[in-house]
Amino acid sequence: MKGAAMSEEIQGWRDIIQQNGKRVQPQLTIPKSIADEIDKFAHTNWANWQFYFYSDEMSKELIDWFDNGDSEFTNSKIAMVYLNPLTRDLVKVGEGIDDNY
Repeated sequence: MKGAAMSEEIQGWRDIIQQNGKRVQPQLTIPKSIADEIDKFAHTNWANWQFYFYSDEMSKELIDWFDNGDSEFTNSKIAMVYLNPLTRDLVKVGEGIDDNY
């Protein structure tokens, strides 16, 4: 890539990073119903999630939500971010939010 093409790509990245003088932060979202159910498993370590996955303790809605998501940042990773007290504020919980569902 040379000259003008590189300049256009750099400008494109600047547009992504800045908007109205502020940094644009991607927002992780989780539906409130999913968050409420995930809270029930807050004591569970990652190795035990698979057990719950195949038991009747998780609703079909939660299992379907875990199955969705892209390969880079799956919904199960969003659940782990949500359950971690240090990163919980990075996840927006709300009624009717289904961006990752």
